[in-house]
Amino acid sequence: MMRSKKILLIILVVALAIFVISLAIGSPWWQALIFGIAFLLIAAIVSTRGVLLPEKLFDRRPSNEPLEATGKAGFLKRMDSMLADLSAQPGAKIEDITWMTGYTRVMKGVGELVYEVHESVLSKDRAKELQAFREAVKRLPHFISDLKSIPEPATPRRQRTMKRRIEGMDLYLQACSDFAEALETSDGDLAGQAALQISKALGLLDIIEKPPATSG
Repeated sequence: MMRSKKILLIILVVALAIFVISLAIGSPWWQALIFGIAFLLIAAIVSTRGVLLPEKLFDRRPSNEPLEATGKAGFLKRMDSMLADLSAQPGAKIEDITWMTGYTRVMKGVGELVYEVHESVLSKDRAKELQAFREAVKRLPHFISDLKSIPEPATPRRQRTMKRRIEGMDLYLQACSDFAEALETSDGDLAGQAALQISKALGLLDIIEKPPATSG
């Protein structure tokens, strides 16, 4: 890395020197500039990309490193991976796999719903937002009921996880109901309160790290 920086610095210094020398011998400034740029182009051709330009400028990863899924796709993949990892463990108990299967199924459904609301808010289309919030209010009670019907997990950690998820879903349901009302009545105060509720609910659900900006 240090060697690449030194080579880049040398190339820039040489290009500047060519520009200054061309001016000193009487060349027009535009011609001196062309000489300097031409040297940089030649250096770009004969130098490696990593030497002349920092890797970050290309925003690429090595071809053998898979890109990590983000957003809704990343969340769904994470849910599937949790179940697959548990199922692959030699000492995994049937009741643990059964619990994780039910938990994953419910949370994937909730995640799909949350991202639908998220995308509607990003669209800045009030009609789409209102429809998405109403749909969430309609469907969330079924997900809450399904999650509560899953047999209680054996480990304290999973018990705490279940408690947080149910609390988050209850809060998200209330927030969506409040947001739908705020959109219908143009109540900015209620929208602001609902936005805070959504932020807290998403933290409990561990679905979206940062809540969408609301149009309140």
